[in-house]
Amino acid sequence: MKKKKHRHHPKRMKPARPRNAATGAAPAAPRARARSITRATPPDWKTIAAAVAGGAGSAALGGLVVNQQILSPEAVGIGLMLGGGATAYFSNGTPRIVGTSIAAAGAGQFALALMNKRALKAHGQANASAPAAAQLPAPPAVPRQSADAGGSVVDMFRDAANDLDLVEDEWRYGVRDAMPGDGGEPIVIDLDEAA
Repeated sequence: MKKKKHRHHPKRMKPARPRNAATGAAPAAPRARARSITRATPPDWKTIAAAVAGGAGSAALGGLVVNQQILSPEAVGIGLMLGGGATAYFSNGTPRIVGTSIAAAGAGQFALALMNKRALKAHGQANASAPAAAQLPAPPAVPRQSADAGGSVVDMFRDAANDLDLVEDEWRYGVRDAMPGDGGEPIVIDLDEAA
């Protein structure tokens, strides 16, 4: 098979002047401006609901399966990615949107599982390399005294704790009674007397 010969066309002669020369005729037509980017029409509410339902439902189901220790977090993430990806690939319309959301939730689950595994591994290595702190021996057992034979200091602490409980109750529930239930005087703590 013979090759065709290409004819050589001589270049047309143009006037020799700089490209950016100010002299000369004005351009034939002004340049068209770039169009401003317009926002696409928002999706239908059913599309948004399908995306949210697919993502939230699959995340909740995956978390439940992991929490019940049926599958590992990595297996759940991979399963959701594969199932959601297959659904999105082989279907149209709303099921495609739901499948995409399921795959996205699975990818997130898988990424979190890998990050958790790395963090636990790093934490275990850090604990293994740190020397174990020496534990102090347990304090000796002190025989407990009876509630009546506590002494005056213990009695003052017990009375102060009861008074604080009353103050806390008044703060939480409001002042119910200005006077104690028996009609006596209000409780007054004299700090000079305790010292």
